[in-house]
Amino acid sequence: MPTPAKDKPWYSIEQGSIHFTVISTENDWTENSEQYEWMTKDMGSVDRSKTPWLIFTGHRPMYSSSTNRLFDLDDRFSKAVEPLLLQHKVDLALFGHVHNYERTCSVYQSNCLAMPTKDRNGVDTYDHSNYSAPVQAVIGMAGFSLTKFSKPGSWSLTRISDFGYLRGHATKEDINLEFVNANTRQVQDSFRITKRQNR
Repeated sequence: MPTPAKDKPWYSIEQGSIHFTVISTENDWTENSEQYEWMTKDMGSVDRSKTPWLIFTGHRPMYSSSTNRLFDLDDRFSKAVEPLLLQHKVDLALFGHVHNYERTCSVYQSNCLAMPTKDRNGVDTYDHSNYSAPVQAVIGMAGFSLTKFSKPGSWSLTRISDFGYLRGHATKEDINLEFVNANTRQVQDSFRITKRQNR
């Protein structure tokens, strides 16, 4: 990984129209820590005319409807880092740790600030032309044993407890993402994030 040092496992990369900010939830992310300062600077330096999409990733999620106490959430993480996601207009936050798939509304502080609409193919579409908050997804369904869900929060739109993977395709105008079941190879969830470009 292109990390600044062995004991600093955070970095960013650009791939096509996406800037990825990758953090370590296992290292200090509290306000004024080295990693916190780095992620603030990294997300603040993204040239959105070149890479219009900003995806934030880490291991432990901010949101999960899991019933397993091993996967309890750390509210301090959300309180410290979630405001940065809103401030820097992160489009999508991807996390693992919990062994299932779960997708949210455009969420901030456990409130849905915007809901997706269905496109003509019935795919949930988030319009980030008028940005409100990031979409968050847990994509920890690739291995180990699957985690059951409890009563979901109002922010939870899709929950799947099957092995699979997330695949995506991005242009400057949209990101298309699909949850693919590893056993059947069938798409079990699809969503898009769109953004009109200023010309």
